[in-house]
Amino acid sequence: MSASSAPDAASFPFPTQFVYEGAADRFRAVVDVAPAGIDDVTIEADSRRLRLTVDRGDHVLERTVTPLTSDLAFGEDREASYNNGILTISLVTRPRTE
Repeated sequence: MSASSAPDAASFPFPTQFVYEGAADRFRAVVDVAPAGIDDVTIEADSRRLRLTVDRGDHVLERTVTPLTSDLAFGEDREASYNNGILTISLVTRPRTE
């Protein structure tokens, strides 16, 4: 589930999967960023957005995702791992209080 605009998604050439696990109150993003290394990847998250940036040397590719419904926000429990070119991001979700 992703509310990203089509041009943003089209300009981000990495295979990406987003999954909201409602029963676990978790949002997961899995991105195949190979051949980029972990030092080439930047992850930023706030309560409503997840931004992925990959530095390819001569240009930077970026994707911002706002996947949650208006009544949910990302919480403080956030994890990311990188293994053999696969970036996995897990963010807890919580009811939005703003």
